[in-house]
Amino acid sequence: MVWCLACQRPGEAVVCPDCVRTMGPGSWRRLACGVGVSSALVHRAAARRLVLRLKYGGCRESAEVLAAVMLPLLPTDASALVPVPRIYVRRLKYRSDPGVLLAGALSRRSGLPVRAVLGPRLLGAANAGLGRSDRTTPRFRRRWTPPGGLVLVDDVLTTGATLTAAAATLGQSLVLGAVTATASSHA
Repeated sequence: MVWCLACQRPGEAVVCPDCVRTMGPGSWRRLACGVGVSSALVHRAAARRLVLRLKYGGCRESAEVLAAVMLPLLPTDASALVPVPRIYVRRLKYRSDPGVLLAGALSRRSGLPVRAVLGPRLLGAANAGLGRSDRTTPRFRRRWTPPGGLVLVDDVLTTGATLTAAAATLGQSLVLGAVTATASSHA
């Protein structure tokens, strides 16, 4: 017997059939910067709970489950996965970086290497739960210049500002696309 990662009820699967039924398929959208983003699931119900366990509990099992549904979204001509890093103080506070955990799980499934090209900010306000007008613009630093064919990996697509900032930092010509575990219903 195992416990469902989403509802915590005992059962036979890591995500129970009741929770699986609440997971709606995600979508594809092109950001204003031109980068295409594929999201595996809508950020609600069980999918939201899996992301929260990943984001605030460092649950590697959630990363594995989410990576399984993200895998088919990877471009076939991708050369590497680039996790979108969490602000350093939040990484320390929650002892987890969702982008890094998802990229690692995707790497194990796809065989693509993970390139930690983006450096996180040290400090910054959290955007989770804030409205569009209250969000801060994310900033990153590029640690080195990688070859092209990069796919950005993040947990949630809300406004697209984080992925836009990450693509701009890398140089949009190097970014093939992005994948996220979930997207808000108003993304």
